[in-house]
Amino acid sequence: MRRYRKLIGELARFGSVGVLCVAVNVALYNLLCHVGIGSLTSNALAMVVSTSVGYVANRYWTFRESDESGMTREYVLFFVLNGVGFVITEAVLWSAHLAGFHGRLTSNAALLLGIGLATVFRYWGYKRWVFRESTAQEPVKIG
Repeated sequence: MRRYRKLIGELARFGSVGVLCVAVNVALYNLLCHVGIGSLTSNALAMVVSTSVGYVANRYWTFRESDESGMTREYVLFFVLNGVGFVITEAVLWSAHLAGFHGRLTSNAALLLGIGLATVFRYWGYKRWVFRESTAQEPVKIG
Protein backbone atom coordinates (compact mmCIF):
# COMPACT_ATOMS: atom_id res chain seq x y z
CA MET A 1 0.00 0.00 0.00
CA ARG A 2 2.89 2.35 0.80
CA ARG A 3 4.26 1.90 -2.72
CA TYR A 4 0.95 2.98 -4.27
CA ARG A 5 0.72 6.06 -2.04
CA LYS A 6 4.23 7.00 -3.08
CA LEU A 7 3.35 6.49 -6.77
CA ILE A 8 0.15 8.54 -6.45
CA GLY A 9 2.07 11.37 -4.78
CA GLU A 10 4.75 11.23 -7.46
CA LEU A 11 2.16 11.27 -10.26
CA ALA A 12 0.39 14.23 -8.60
CA ARG A 13 3.65 16.17 -8.38
CA PHE A 14 4.57 15.19 -11.95
CA GLY A 15 1.15 16.33 -13.11
CA SER A 16 1.48 19.65 -11.29
CA VAL A 17 4.88 20.26 -12.86
CA GLY A 18 3.40 19.27 -16.20
CA VAL A 19 0.56 21.77 -15.85
CA LEU A 20 3.08 24.50 -15.03
CA CYS A 21 5.26 23.55 -18.02
CA VAL A 22 2.27 23.35 -20.37
CA ALA A 23 1.19 26.82 -19.21
CA VAL A 24 4.69 28.18 -19.84
CA ASN A 25 4.86 26.39 -23.20
CA VAL A 26 1.43 27.47 -24.45
CA ALA A 27 1.80 31.07 -23.24
CA LEU A 28 5.22 31.45 -24.83
CA TYR A 29 4.12 29.63 -28.00
CA ASN A 30 1.16 32.00 -28.43
CA LEU A 31 3.24 35.07 -27.63
CA LEU A 32 5.88 34.12 -30.19
CA CYS A 33 3.26 33.26 -32.83
CA HIS A 34 1.57 36.60 -32.13
CA VAL A 35 4.78 38.51 -32.88
CA GLY A 36 5.12 36.73 -36.21
CA ILE A 37 7.36 33.77 -35.48
CA GLY A 38 6.20 30.57 -37.21
CA SER A 39 4.37 27.81 -35.39
CA LEU A 40 7.16 25.22 -35.41
CA THR A 41 9.87 27.70 -34.39
CA SER A 42 7.63 29.11 -31.66
CA ASN A 43 7.07 25.62 -30.31
CA ALA A 44 10.81 24.87 -30.36
CA LEU A 45 11.67 28.01 -28.38
CA ALA A 46 8.80 27.48 -25.95
CA MET A 47 9.91 23.88 -25.46
CA VAL A 48 13.46 24.87 -24.45
CA VAL A 49 12.16 27.26 -21.80
CA SER A 50 9.47 24.92 -20.45
CA THR A 51 11.93 22.00 -20.41
CA SER A 52 14.36 23.92 -18.25
CA VAL A 53 11.57 24.79 -15.82
CA GLY A 54 10.49 21.13 -15.87
CA TYR A 55 13.95 19.78 -15.09
CA VAL A 56 14.39 21.94 -12.01
CA ALA A 57 10.88 21.21 -10.71
CA ASN A 58 11.11 17.47 -11.36
CA ARG A 59 14.63 17.10 -9.91
CA TYR A 60 13.91 18.98 -6.69
CA TRP A 61 10.25 18.17 -6.14
CA THR A 62 8.72 15.31 -8.14
CA PHE A 63 11.63 12.87 -8.03
CA ARG A 64 13.42 14.30 -5.00
CA GLU A 65 13.95 10.83 -3.49
CA SER A 66 15.70 9.41 -6.54
CA ASP A 67 19.41 8.74 -6.78
CA GLU A 68 21.43 11.81 -7.55
CA SER A 69 23.63 10.42 -10.27
CA GLY A 70 25.00 13.75 -11.35
CA MET A 71 23.20 16.82 -12.53
CA THR A 72 25.02 16.88 -15.87
CA ARG A 73 24.02 13.30 -16.69
CA GLU A 74 20.44 13.92 -15.60
CA TYR A 75 20.14 17.21 -17.46
CA VAL A 76 21.49 15.75 -20.70
CA LEU A 77 19.19 12.71 -20.51
CA PHE A 78 16.27 14.95 -19.54
CA PHE A 79 16.85 17.10 -22.63
CA VAL A 80 17.27 14.05 -24.87
CA LEU A 81 13.96 12.60 -23.67
CA ASN A 82 12.34 16.00 -24.08
CA GLY A 83 13.80 16.11 -27.58
CA VAL A 84 11.91 12.92 -28.37
CA GLY A 85 8.82 14.46 -26.76
CA PHE A 86 9.40 17.55 -28.88
CA VAL A 87 9.46 15.42 -32.04
CA ILE A 88 6.18 13.82 -30.98
CA THR A 89 4.61 17.25 -30.42
CA GLU A 90 5.99 18.68 -33.67
CA ALA A 91 4.69 15.64 -35.59
CA VAL A 92 1.18 16.24 -34.26
CA LEU A 93 1.39 19.97 -35.12
CA TRP A 94 2.77 19.19 -38.57
CA SER A 95 0.03 16.61 -39.19
CA ALA A 96 -2.66 19.09 -38.17
CA HIS A 97 -1.28 21.73 -40.51
CA LEU A 98 -1.04 19.21 -43.37
CA ALA A 99 -4.66 18.31 -42.75
CA GLY A 100 -5.60 21.96 -43.20
CA PHE A 101 -6.05 22.98 -39.57
CA HIS A 102 -4.43 26.41 -39.46
CA GLY A 103 -6.64 28.32 -37.05
CA ARG A 104 -5.63 29.36 -33.54
CA LEU A 105 -8.07 26.95 -31.86
CA THR A 106 -7.09 23.93 -33.95
CA SER A 107 -3.37 24.73 -33.67
CA ASN A 108 -3.68 24.89 -29.89
CA ALA A 109 -5.71 21.68 -29.83
CA ALA A 110 -3.00 19.95 -31.86
CA LEU A 111 -0.34 21.41 -29.58
CA LEU A 112 -2.10 20.08 -26.47
CA LEU A 113 -2.63 16.66 -28.05
CA GLY A 114 1.05 16.47 -28.94
CA ILE A 115 2.06 17.57 -25.44
CA GLY A 116 -0.25 14.94 -23.94
CA LEU A 117 1.25 12.11 -26.00
CA ALA A 118 4.76 13.33 -25.28
CA THR A 119 4.00 13.53 -21.54
CA VAL A 120 3.25 9.82 -21.30
CA PHE A 121 6.56 9.08 -22.99
CA ARG A 122 8.43 11.55 -20.77
CA TYR A 123 7.18 10.13 -17.48
CA TRP A 124 8.19 6.63 -18.51
CA GLY A 125 11.61 7.85 -19.70
CA TYR A 126 12.29 9.94 -16.61
CA LYS A 127 11.53 6.99 -14.33
CA ARG A 128 13.57 4.60 -16.44
CA TRP A 129 16.69 6.64 -17.20
CA VAL A 130 16.86 10.05 -15.52
CA PHE A 131 15.47 9.92 -11.99
CA ARG A 132 16.10 6.30 -11.06
CA GLU A 133 15.01 4.74 -7.82
CA SER A 134 17.44 5.10 -4.98
CA THR A 135 19.49 1.96 -4.42
CA ALA A 136 20.06 2.75 -0.75
CA GLN A 137 18.28 0.35 1.56
CA GLU A 138 15.76 1.77 4.02
CA PRO A 139 16.61 1.03 7.64
CA VAL A 140 14.76 -1.92 9.11
CA LYS A 141 12.20 -0.81 11.68
CA ILE A 142 11.76 -3.02 14.70
CA GLY A 143 8.57 -2.97 16.65
